Amino acid sequence: MHIINKEQPQISVSQIPNTPTSITSGSLSYSSFGHVMYNLDFQTGEYIFMSPSVELLTGYSKNELNEIGFKSIVKKVYSNKIDRYKVNGDSNLSVEEFYAKYLIETKSGENKWIEDNSFAYLDKDGDRLNAVGILRDTSSLHAFIDKLNEEKNKLDKIFDLSDTMLIQVDKDLKIMMINKKGCRVFGGDKKEIIGKNLNDFIPKHLQSNFEQYIDEIINGDDVLTRSTVGKLKTFDNKIKTIEWHNTLLRDKNGELISIIASGQEITERRREEKIRKIISEILDEANSGKHLYEVFKFIHKSISKLMKAENFYIAYHNREQNLLTFPYCVDKYDDDSAPKKLGKGLTEYVLRTGKSVLVDKKKDSELLQKGETELIGEQSEIWLGVPLKIQNKVIGVLVVQDYEDASTYTEIEQQILDVVAYPISRAIERKIVDTEREKLIIQLQELNASKDQLFSLISHDLRNPFNSLLGFADILATEFDSLTKEEIKEYNNVINESAKNLYGMTNNLLHYSRYQLGKFDYRPRKMNMGEVIRIVLETQKHNIKKKDILLIKEIDQSISVFADEDLISIAFGNIVENAIKYTNKGGMVKISVEKIGIDDSDKSSVKIIIEDDGVGIPEENLVRIENKEMFSTPGTMREFGIGLGLFLSRDFITTNNGKLQIKSEKGKGTTVSIDLPDVEHSINI
Repeated sequence: MHIINKEQPQISVSQIPNTPTSITSGSLSYSSFGHVMYNLDFQTGEYIFMSPSVELLTGYSKNELNEIGFKSIVKKVYSNKIDRYKVNGDSNLSVEEFYAKYLIETKSGENKWIEDNSFAYLDKDGDRLNAVGILRDTSSLHAFIDKLNEEKNKLDKIFDLSDTMLIQVDKDLKIMMINKKGCRVFGGDKKEIIGKNLNDFIPKHLQSNFEQYIDEIINGDDVLTRSTVGKLKTFDNKIKTIEWHNTLLRDKNGELISIIASGQEITERRREEKIRKIISEILDEANSGKHLYEVFKFIHKSISKLMKAENFYIAYHNREQNLLTFPYCVDKYDDDSAPKKLGKGLTEYVLRTGKSVLVDKKKDSELLQKGETELIGEQSEIWLGVPLKIQNKVIGVLVVQDYEDASTYTEIEQQILDVVAYPISRAIERKIVDTEREKLIIQLQELNASKDQLFSLISHDLRNPFNSLLGFADILATEFDSLTKEEIKEYNNVINESAKNLYGMTNNLLHYSRYQLGKFDYRPRKMNMGEVIRIVLETQKHNIKKKDILLIKEIDQSISVFADEDLISIAFGNIVENAIKYTNKGGMVKISVEKIGIDDSDKSSVKIIIEDDGVGIPEENLVRIENKEMFSTPGTMREFGIGLGLFLSRDFITTNNGKLQIKSEKGKGTTVSIDLPDVEHSINI
């Protein structure tokens, strides 16, 4: 509607005059439904003429509108346009062309959309004199447009549900419509994509081929749908291969209106095919007879076919010892694959949550600030870890990382590893079961051999002390009255020695059976080695005195070790007993304890040496000891045994993270060396 303001020909609700823009027409009458012709006198501000249909349009008569002012029924001005120009080049006569769109409220309270078109004549000063115009009801058109928009929104939602890319371009290849799948393929959102030319997304070196193809489908044979495969450059400059199916829409004259195309990213399909193939290969490899490490190596190689994997490791959670172990690890910077206690690294984060995680430096900082993780080792630009589960229990984590390029891994790689993690877990589970079964078979075989050996030793070696014990006991029982005091004393001594030997043998048998059945509770603690040696020597005091052995002790009483006291006492007691057993009367046994350094590090250990000048061990028997074979030989005073002492000692020392070494030569004595972790080193482990 015109504004009566000659200095600023603009329009707004506040500028609409009391009467709308009028159309001057003299005696002209126009009464078509929905159209109102009018004539407005700018001098009086009133309508000179309004066609009767104004009441159908507004509910008001011309006089009522002159009285209340047309401005009062206008609720909103949505657009307006004013143009001024000379009539036929006459410099003395100018006109003003006006267009506006309003939302009005009728007399009955109904809202209507109307358009206002008019021409106003201007005087020589540019002031409006008189205007002639038409008001037109466009409510039905707006309702139709709203319905179209609603249908379009519904159609867009349907398109967005499709897992296939859908796109529509006009005849100039400007993008008119694209669905969500298409946005994901293009790597942008609808606002970024719609309005751009499809040519902008074609790699430069392929644009001439693309233009030729478009020309062929537009001007070629009249085929409704055409298919092709082409390359697409995304917003992040990735090149994707797309299989297109194009449909051409033409008008009744055969002119192209638009092209609707559906597209499928072939790289995704090929990736899925590759993933299925790799999963099948991994499961086949798990069924092979190869060692678990070889299966891990194959898994690494398989993952490398899907993504960059130069830094790759598999971590296990050892729940019994609460350790993180690394059965397979390949890394360009960090080659430390030793077991470690569970901490708050990213690997442990995946173990805790049971979910895969993609961590760039920003995400890493967030986790650090929340106290979820701590920085361990070299920091990566991007880190990707997925849980390995067996029966919904997280057993470990598979990890790939890149130290230089943060774009190496995305959600796509995370999804791929999530998919392959299950068959990898199954493969690992199968190989673990196979490996454990093989170990169990070997253990059972060894246990069976040990049992046979043990029963053989028991049946042979226990006879001697029992025969001696029973024989002399029988003599005492039947011939006591005829025996001299010296004979009775001698026989009692023999019985006493036999009983002690049997007690020692029985103790070792009990220790052996408990150890084999896993009944020993391993409880390491700080223990003074000098005190342990004192107690052991106290139990051997009688044997030392009987053989008149020179005992030399070089022991630093301040030295402590970190070990299980029961196991070490049993082991040390057996070794000292052997030293005395195989030393001649009047011989020498030397015991020394010292702290020594480990290589060039600050770490240290405790070395215990038991040395004798006895009969020594023949070379063939050293081999039997090395092969963990149980056998027994009598001592220098016919002391009996069943060959379990040294066998138990080696295992008990190994359990305490120690080492046992034997050096001996027949006729030249024996030296047994024991290395145990000291307290300080053990605390720092």
